[in-house]
Amino acid sequence: MELTLDRPEASVPLDFDTALQPGESGYFSGEWLEYAHDGGRRFESAYAGTLVRRWNGWAVWSCTREVAEAIVTDQEMSRRHNRVLLAHSGLSGEKLERYLDQDVPPMRWEGDVIVVEREALDEEDLRIEPDEHGRYVVMGGHWMWEEVPVDAADTVHGVAERP
Repeated sequence: MELTLDRPEASVPLDFDTALQPGESGYFSGEWLEYAHDGGRRFESAYAGTLVRRWNGWAVWSCTREVAEAIVTDQEMSRRHNRVLLAHSGLSGEKLERYLDQDVPPMRWEGDVIVVEREALDEEDLRIEPDEHGRYVVMGGHWMWEEVPVDAADTVHGVAERP
């Protein structure tokens, strides 16, 4: 489920639980989706999930396949956008592709597995398989995810489970 929200007025308090504990659900995003807005922070997208643990202070969280699909789709949209920007800056051919792959690694589905291509980083591809409940930990321990207020996101993917 995707939900697009109107941008809130600056005076509207943010719906944000700063004390999210492992096992609790919330919304997650990262600085690559962040932009300045009205003296604060907003996010292009946020994703519903359940906090699993912390990694160097960052959130490691699990999500449904539907939410994982949105992350993969957003990653590919970001790649298309960055490819255009890099081309306009003068990069082309293999140099452009290598730079793009290092900055925004390609992600794709192979059946139920997300494959993150890391060849440009001189690393093996990362394979993200669902757990026994069909949930995915997308780039947990690799990307710096954080909990975000649901009303600070332009697009929200999924619905956080509430106790």
